[in-house]
Amino acid sequence: MKFAFAKMHGAGNDFVVVEDPDAAFPAGSGGDAPDPLVRAICARHTGIACEGLIVLQRATAPEGTDFRMVFFNPDGSRASMCGNGARCAAAYSCRKGWTGRTGSFATDAGTVPFEIISEDGPAGWTVSVGIKDVASVVDCGALSPDGSAVPLPAGFDPTGTLLIDTGVPHAVKFCPDVAAVDVAACGAFVRYHSRFAPAGTNADFVQVAGPHEIVLRTYERGVEAETPACGTGVAAAAVASMHAGFCNVPVAVRVAFGATLSVDCASLLPGGGATGLRLVGPAAFTCVGELETDWFSAG
Repeated sequence: MKFAFAKMHGAGNDFVVVEDPDAAFPAGSGGDAPDPLVRAICARHTGIACEGLIVLQRATAPEGTDFRMVFFNPDGSRASMCGNGARCAAAYSCRKGWTGRTGSFATDAGTVPFEIISEDGPAGWTVSVGIKDVASVVDCGALSPDGSAVPLPAGFDPTGTLLIDTGVPHAVKFCPDVAAVDVAACGAFVRYHSRFAPAGTNADFVQVAGPHEIVLRTYERGVEAETPACGTGVAAAAVASMHAGFCNVPVAVRVAFGATLSVDCASLLPGGGATGLRLVGPAAFTCVGELETDWFSAG
């Protein structure tokens, strides 16, 4: 089977975006089990290579949106939302003429509104997407050193982690210098901690750089490594920074890739949550082509 696709990235977070209007793409049929075809496509050396696979389908009538975005992690697991992927999906749909400059699409985390702010050509679009309301910010206190499947890294303080759901779970930890954090080790400790079982969590390490600016590094669940950028992590880190009283909107978030994304919200809630969250950042096309799924082994 053949499908049109594009290789895209949002601030270095790279994706394969597949057109699948008739829901014929042979991935994800195994329910919650990791999909071997997704793993093969995302593989760095033998596939197309990416940190996520995005499948764009027709929305169902009850959803009332322009299209549906289905997102897979590179380990083959399905995720409910991806902020950087959402911007890429919106840019792809607009470029193909499926939508205008504004619209909405369905995800497993709910409806995502979007706006194309600027079209700077295939190499760089600026897109705003909505992020689901955050109901509350949960203070996880101290994470027990023996509560993770991964040893506690030397010098890592396991106290003060905030749990925030921006479509997927994020454990946010403030640090005086994120450049000094061993994200691979510390991120794995948090991601596999029993406090976040059974699904686990993404781990975000945040440095406050000013009243409207933070620096972020993210260990991403499903990628199982540090990612150049994580859109839902950007939103979670911004909400955590506002909740802690460190920042006010809009919050500029500098990610590992070097790009700066922006987060705004309509209001903050007494329990630390936020409504009307908007994430603004880049979406870029790397190449377009045709994906033949028969090339990939399902074994």
